[in-house]
Amino acid sequence: MKEPSLKPRLVIGLFLLLLLSIGAGLSARATGISLPHPVPSFSQNYTLGPDAWGNATLGSDGCPDSFRVSGCLVTAFASVLAYYGIEVSVPAAQSFTGRPATGMDPGILNDWLRAHGGFGRCGGDAYGSCCLEWSRLPAGIELSFYTNRSDVGLNPVAEVVIDHALRQGYPIVAGVHWGASCNGSGKQTEDCHWIVLTGKAGDTYTILDPYNPDPTSPRGVKTTLDDGTRGSYIIDRFVVVTGTIPAEGGATPKIDHVPASEEGTSSPSLLDSIAVLVLLLAALTAIVFATR
Repeated sequence: MKEPSLKPRLVIGLFLLLLLSIGAGLSARATGISLPHPVPSFSQNYTLGPDAWGNATLGSDGCPDSFRVSGCLVTAFASVLAYYGIEVSVPAAQSFTGRPATGMDPGILNDWLRAHGGFGRCGGDAYGSCCLEWSRLPAGIELSFYTNRSDVGLNPVAEVVIDHALRQGYPIVAGVHWGASCNGSGKQTEDCHWIVLTGKAGDTYTILDPYNPDPTSPRGVKTTLDDGTRGSYIIDRFVVVTGTIPAEGGATPKIDHVPASEEGTSSPSLLDSIAVLVLLLAALTAIVFATR
């Protein structure tokens, strides 16, 4: 008796595996990733309003940089520290407003860092301490440093690290560039700007962009990695910031928040429907294959 050919079964089996893989991938993209709480949003460019920290001087020892131009990294960390409910205090003599302050926003954090040796000399700077000293940030967080070794997007290893951190509830501070160099000119090609990754939506990440073109707003821009205020961002270095996540309903900084549903979730309707259809087709194929 002639043996039945295995080729049709092999083809059907491979087709089934392909359908299952596509369905699983679509389902994962549709679900997205979001942090358990909104991340407070601040703008480095806040220069017109009460206690506008964008007018402050960044760094110490005669640093020539203004906060509104170069304060993106401090602003990003102010958002993350506020997310963890961490506050600091500065006396009137060390406050750019001339008044004592307690809390967490870019102005308070910049003053606190200036008073606690939080800035060091940047490579190539002739004078002044303008670069953040990572180890001098306020207590209560731990930093893990990584590099994305890709010039066109995220490499697979970096994507796995970022996705895992976000699922654990940890925001990420990332250095990014857009185009060939910072602001389209100059020699710097990496870490031109610093942002906060807050979640994943489809093929991109939700972010807080510390640069808001509106100088009257103290809040940054909630957008996506491929639609930053300066362009489509590519991640260079990134820092996973771990800490104690406040319990639901716990104390949070007194600033305006965007609802959590807008912070890091993606609309699942279309992708979910496609994923379900693909998985149903895979199941139907498996039934037909089993009855032959």
